This record gives sequence, C-alpha cells and structure tokens, in this order.
Amino acid sequence: MKTAKRTASALLSAALLLGNAMPAFADAEQAGTDENTSSAKEEVIYINLDAGGGTKDVYAVNIFGAGDITDYGYYSSVRMLNSNDEITQDGDRITFSTTRSKVYYQGTMEDAEVPWDISIRYFLDGTEYSAGEIAGRSGELEIRFQITKNEECAGSFYDDYALQATFTLDTERCSDISAPDATVANVGNDKQLTYTILPGEGIDTVITADVEDFEMVAAAINGIHLNLSVEVDDAELRDKVNDIIDATVELDDGARELYDGSTELLDGSGELVDGASSLHSGIAELDNGVATLQSGMVTVQDGLYSLTSQSSALISGSEELLGALTQIQSAVSAISVNTEEIAALATASGQISQAISALYDGAATLQANLGYAQYKALMEQNGLDIDTLKAGNTQAVSDLQGLIASLQSTLSQISGVPEMEEQAAQLRAQIVQLQQIITLLEGNNAAIGGTETYLNNISAQLPALTEGLQTLKTQYEKLDVAIGQLVTTLTGMLDELSTLADGIDQLVAGCSELCDGIWAYTDGVAQLAAGYSQVMDGVSSLAEGSRGAAVRLERAV
Repeated sequence: MKTAKRTASALLSAALLLGNAMPAFADAEQAGTDENTSSAKEEVIYINLDAGGGTKDVYAVNIFGAGDITDYGYYSSVRMLNSNDEITQDGDRITFSTTRSKVYYQGTMEDAEVPWDISIRYFLDGTEYSAGEIAGRSGELEIRFQITKNEECAGSFYDDYALQATFTLDTERCSDISAPDATVANVGNDKQLTYTILPGEGIDTVITADVEDFEMVAAAINGIHLNLSVEVDDAELRDKVNDIIDATVELDDGARELYDGSTELLDGSGELVDGASSLHSGIAELDNGVATLQSGMVTVQDGLYSLTSQSSALISGSEELLGALTQIQSAVSAISVNTEEIAALATASGQISQAISALYDGAATLQANLGYAQYKALMEQNGLDIDTLKAGNTQAVSDLQGLIASLQSTLSQISGVPEMEEQAAQLRAQIVQLQQIITLLEGNNAAIGGTETYLNNISAQLPALTEGLQTLKTQYEKLDVAIGQLVTTLTGMLDELSTLADGIDQLVAGCSELCDGIWAYTDGVAQLAAGYSQVMDGVSSLAEGSRGAAVRLERAV
C-alpha cells in the first residue's frame, strides 16, 4: 500500500545576477551601496510558486565583500545567511559590518509583482484536478502550461529575460509521453522536458501521457537575462542549457539522499528516547520495590525477635509479619520491566549508529562529487567542454563584432543613395540581429561563471559538515558500547529479581501456615530469626545495586 505521495508542484527560481543596484519586481526601488562601501554588490531574486503557478514567496539575496556595508531596500524582514554578523534594518536602510570575503543577506519582499503570469493546470481523462487531488490517480494525463506577460508589473523584465522551464516525468509511471514544443532527454528512468521561452514571448503548450499511480517532482523555471526581443533559433545553445539543467538534477538527487539519511537518524533517535524513557521508568519502579522490600524485611526481622521473646504477643506479631510479606509481594509483582524492553534499547541504539554511519557516508560521497571541477567533467562526458564553449562564445562575439563593423562601413557608403535605400534597411536589420546574438553569447558565458561560483561556494561548506558527522559517528560508537554493557547488566538483574519474587511467594505461603500453628512452630521461628540477618544483608546489597543501576542509566541517557 502506498504510504506517501509527492504531489505535482512548481518552483520558479528567477536568478538575476547583476552588479551594485537592482530594481525589484515591486513598485519601490530595491538596492544600492553607500559611498563608504568598497565592495561591489550582486543581487539574486528568488520567487517561489505554488503547484498552479501562483506566487507564494519573493525574496532577494544580496551579496557583498568585507567592510562596513550600507544597503537600501524595502523588505518586510532581513537576515544574514552565511555569518553571525549583526544586521540592522531602519526603514529602507540596511547596515552591517563583516570581515568575511563574501557575505550574503536575505530580504523578504511583500506584494511583489512577477513579470510573468504562469499557469499550470492538470487534467485526467478530461476532468481538471488540483495538484493535490491528481496525485496517485491513473488515466490519460494532460498538463496545460501557459506563460503570458503580467501587465501589472512595471519595467522591461518580460522583454529582457528568457525562461527555461523543465518538467520531469517518471517513465515507470508515465508512458506515451508527448510534448511537441519541448526538448526531450532521457535522465535515468525519467523523461526530462525542457522549454526555452525567449524574451518578449510567452508559451501555451500541452504535455500528455498515460499515467499509473501518478506523481511528479517539482517543475523548475529559471530566468536568464538575455535582453532579446527577436526570434533566435539556436538549437545548440538550448542543448547546452539542457546539460546544465541535467547537472542541477544530479545535485538535487544528492541533497535528497542527505535528507533521507537525516530522517533515518531522527527516527532512530525517537526510538532511543522512547526505549530509554520506558527503561528508566522500570528501573525507578524496581528501585522503589526493592526499597519497600528492604523496609518490609526489617519489619519481618523485628517481628521474629518479638515472637521469640514474647510468646503472648506471637499471634499479633505473626499477623503483622504476614501483612508485611504481602506488601512486599505486591511491590515486586508491580515491577513491569522485562527483557523485551531492555532489548529494545540495544536495538534502537544500533539503528541510530547505522543511521549516523549512513549519513556520514552520504555526506562524504556528496563532498567527493560536488564541485565545479566535477561539473565540468560531467559536462565533458556528455560531449560538452565548458572551457571550449566559453572560448568559442568569446571568439564568436569577436567575429560578430568584426562583421558588424564591416556591415556598418558598407552602410555608411550607401546611405543617402535613393536606389540603395532598400539594401541599407536590410543592413541595419542585420546589424541589430547580430548585436542581439552577441548579447546572447555573452549572457551564456555569464551563466557559466555564475554556475562556477555557486558550485564552489557549496563545495567549500561540505568539509565542515563531513568532519562534524565523523565526530558524531565516533562519539556515538562509544555510547553504543556503553549501552550494550548496560543492557547486559540489566538483563542479569531481571533474572535475580525473578528468583527473589519466587522466594517471596513461598515465604508468604509459609507465613500463613505459621499463623495457623504458631505454638507448634515457636522453636522454628527462633531459628528463622537467627538466620534472617543473612537475608537482610542480601536485600541491602540488592537495594544498593538497584540505586547504582538507576544512576548509571540516568547518566548514560
């Protein structure tokens, strides 16, 4: 039976990597640096969408170098992301000081307008469902994906930014997949559908498939600053962008494995707490029962001595003896700790140790495979040399600039000649198109540089995580050994407790017979009183051992 489903969802991450000042998607101006700040500013805007394309959260991540920073922006709240430096917000003025070479702070933006109206609708067998309702269903699936311009958003973002949208379908759940406007790629068991929406253009398309027990990971929509408003059919560029998206999917898979290891650790910790709590409660009951036993045995001993010295009070004393023994018998019977509960403690501890080890292995694997160098190697395995691509883009820009210069020279020669006016108009249109292609190539190189910075920053943080997990793994292995020793000790104590309970039951039965024939057993009672000191010594030892075990358990837990 299926125990959990991931509903279809969408995430728009619009990455706007620009220097110093950056206007936001709200009405107010968003950012700038003070003249006393020597550090240049970078800003990235992130927009989270719900499964239908509606805006949920908008926030800016601002990036600075070391120094006394003064920034401006209308945010509902701000917080530092990679340092403990104090940050102060006074209206639209944000200030902080840092010695870090690169520092990030996040500002949450309220009532921001997104440049695009994004709609994702889900239909099954002709009936429309929400993302939550369609999860787990089977039939003929239709996803209607539409992007249009948001007329309420000021500025030229719609005409300056291209969008890359990616949908991922599991081929074990989806068959006969059709996406006419997408670039389709196989990524393991998944079909990856990628759409490229140029600046100034929207999209209205449909994805169809036959699905069984349907679920889908989040769709991703990335914004790229291209500043294009003409149609550019560049299949090779789209293929290379798809390679970058594939690498991002692999990074997401590694993060999911790390999250799964953390979940196993949390589950094992809960079992340890529950087992330890139950065991601690049982030990407390055992200690109270032994204390009651010790108190009752003192009463028994006093009664026996009184019986030998005062025969007239023998009957009364024997009744007190029987009552005390019955109280002891009830206290011992009330102790509920058993071997299964003690074994649960050892099992839970072992599960936690395994989960920590798995978490450490996952973090070490992620550290070894995450970085810009590994990303370049992966791209090279897929036939794309990043350095060659950047160099090729740079050379293409230079060649296009030379061609533009040549066309401009020809244009200057024929301008003003009436019979050459049509040729002059064609030359001007070609020059504009070539300049826009140059902007596209330069934007591609900027995207590659941003990817390098992003991956290097992430990989730099992983060694500290791995070292911390190694320390946790080593320390818990020691704790696991101590818990194993404690379990062995407690198991032995339970065996002794069982023997004690049997002895008390026999003593209660014998005391009843004593009350019936007290005069006949006067000599036997005297002998019993003489030997009772040994029983008292054993009970005292048991009481001390019980209290010591309770203290050791409390310290261990």
